[in-house]
Amino acid sequence: MTKADNISLYQTLNSKELNSLPGAKFAYAISKNLSILKPEIEALQEALKSSEVYKKFDDARIELAKSLAKKDEKGEAIIITNEDKTTHYDVDEKEFNKAFESLKLEHKEAVEEREKQIAEQNELLKAESNLVLYKVALNDIPNAITGEQMRAISEIVSEEIPSPYKG
Repeated sequence: MTKADNISLYQTLNSKELNSLPGAKFAYAISKNLSILKPEIEALQEALKSSEVYKKFDDARIELAKSLAKKDEKGEAIIITNEDKTTHYDVDEKEFNKAFESLKLEHKEAVEEREKQIAEQNELLKAESNLVLYKVALNDIPNAITGEQMRAISEIVSEEIPSPYKG
């Protein structure tokens, strides 16, 4: 499992849908794995943060977009909400891109530093994780689990069926 896989698993294990499924052993496995994954996720989030210098550039980018945005009848910048719920200012792309290129030149070091950081982060996310996850027996998985949920947690499912015989 890669570090990126850890992030996906953590998000899945934190989902309301998965946590609403019944079963004490299943709930314990979710809780245990969240505890195992949390320090790794927090460390990755810290590594993924942009620098203060880049944040200043990004603030300037937002202000640029706001200043170039089309205005409504009250003179306020028009904001568009996309299907994925992200938002952006309604700007003339050609005009914005020209001004944005100038802004990037003004903040060249911050932009180059961020590009280097992103490349390093991508390599970090591809790295194999050395975490040992807590396994839950297949027979302790609730019947109400969906196929999509099962695929998402497959790394913590043990398919071994314990023998009824000692020895």
